[in-house]
Order: sequence, then structure tokens, then C-alpha cells
Amino acid sequence: METVLSELNSAFNEHNLEQQVRALIQLLQQSTGLESAYFTRIDLDKGVQQVVYALNSGKLQLNEGLTVNWDDTLCKRALEQRQYVTTDVASCWGDSVAASELGINTYMSAPVCLSDGKVYGTVCAASTLSASVSAENRTLIELIGRVIGMQVEREQLMQQLEQENRQFRNVALTDPLTGLGNRRALEQELNRALANSQRNGTVVYAAYIDLDNFKTINDEYGHDAGDRFLLAITDRLKQGRRDGDFIARIGGDEFVVFGFITGTDVVQAGKILRQQIYDTTEDQFDIGTSVLYYKGASVGLALAQPGDDATVLLKRADEQMYQQKKLRKTKRA
Repeated sequence: METVLSELNSAFNEHNLEQQVRALIQLLQQSTGLESAYFTRIDLDKGVQQVVYALNSGKLQLNEGLTVNWDDTLCKRALEQRQYVTTDVASCWGDSVAASELGINTYMSAPVCLSDGKVYGTVCAASTLSASVSAENRTLIELIGRVIGMQVEREQLMQQLEQENRQFRNVALTDPLTGLGNRRALEQELNRALANSQRNGTVVYAAYIDLDNFKTINDEYGHDAGDRFLLAITDRLKQGRRDGDFIARIGGDEFVVFGFITGTDVVQAGKILRQQIYDTTEDQFDIGTSVLYYKGASVGLALAQPGDDATVLLKRADEQMYQQKKLRKTKRA
């Protein structure tokens, strides 16, 4: 018994569910001496039972992934009749085609249940030979079933927490209206891009976009129309995005696009790119109540210099944007 308890403790120390279950079915096989020990998953919606993990040492080979009709299984009969051990399967459940084809003679099992009582699966041991099953091993398989049930729930809880954490991170890094990255996401991704550019010799650009007269659109047409306009601008920016570009909304009427520029004349390439981004924002936009002709945003573009971080590069792009805004006001005047 001390050896069994030691093996159970070792199984608890395994890092994930698969390792834990494999250690437990190995313990079950060693203790019972039966040819196969295995863990199954039951899918009542599909009406099937599948062998998930198995350990085989003799003539009986229960392959992982083996899927059988639930109505034909020994486990279903054992659960319904609450008879979890038999040394003569043919006499007890001779109507099971699967058991007959596999030649199972000795069989024992225990349900793997979750805390709500739902049967998740089973843990089993079986053999083509007729073998006695001790009271100790009956207790052991029941204990293993309960342990696996707890570990399954623990794994499910960890997966749920990981999913919730991912969702939380996504919410924390996403602009709720447009679904674009927010300022926090922008700074993270831009700093990562700058670090990569220093290693591979590429040049990072950042384009700062300010939607001139957006407040007027909100005041004249309403906030719903303003939101429609922001979403339309988002779509246009996405349509003009090159491979590797990142788009973020960092304020009510401010967007940033950044990416990499290649070529021998990156300054000229940056000028062309700035104009292309501007062109995507100058057009007619359906804002629900009417179609708005928008004369385009003020766009400033800066190229990264050695040692720049996200804050420095964005500051220069912002300064370039204000220069463009002044030029546009001068032209209108």
C-alpha cells in the first residue's frame, strides 16, 4: 500500500493532465496485472466512447483513439448496472460486440465524474485472460477515477482562466469601437518592431493621422454618424494596409499606422507612403444620415532613427502631422 501511495503522489507531481493520467493507468496496470489499462472519454451527444490514453502489455491491444458505439460498451453496462468488475465478460455481458471482438474476459472500471455528478469518462483495466480482482485493486481503481475527475476539472479551470486572461488582455489592448489596437497595444508592438529593426537593419516608419474637423461632423450629424465615419476610416486604412503594417486608434480622432520601409531611398518612400495614407482618407463616406465628402486627414510620417523608442518616434510623427495641418490651413487661407 505504501508503494501505491508513493506512486499516486508521483502522479500528482506530473505537469499536465496527460502525464498525470498516464502515470495513474501505469500504476493501475502494475497493481492489477491485467493486460491493458486505459482512460476513456464519453460523448453522449455523439453516442460514442473513445480511448484517450492506454497502456497495453499483452495480447489485448486497445489503441488510443479507438472509438466505439456507446450503447455497445462494457462501461455503459457497468454504469447502468453498477457492476464494475467481472472475470467472465462473455457470461455477464455477452451482447457487447466490441468486447467479443477484442476478446475481453476480465474487466474492471470506475467512472470519472466531475463535481456536478456528470460522468466525464471512465478508467478501466481489462484482459483476455480470466484473472481475479482483489478488493485492494477495486478500491484503487475507484480512487484513480476520483483523482482523474479532480484533475480534469483542474485542467478545465486552468483553460478557462487562460481564456479569460487572453480575453482580458485583448480588451485591454483593443479600441472598443473599431477593434483596432489602442495606445497601449501600439506602444508594445512599435517597441517590438523597433527592436527587430535594429537587429535586421530595416527602417520603421510611423504615420500619425488626425481627422481634421471630426468634431464638426459629430456636432452637425450626431455621435452615431461620427462613429460610422470612424469605422469607415478604419476600413479604408485596413484596405490600404501593407503586409506587416499595424494600425491603432489612440484617441477620439487620431490613428497611427506603422510598419517597415525598404529600399535605397527610404525618405522618398516615406513621402510616397504618407501621400497614399492621406489618399485613403479623402473620399465620400456613408455616415448613415447622409453621404459626407471628407477632404482627408492630416498625416505626418516619421522614420525611426537609431536609438528611438516608441515614444520618441511617435512624438516626431505627431510633430510632422501638425506641420501638415498648418500647411493645409495656409493653403485654405
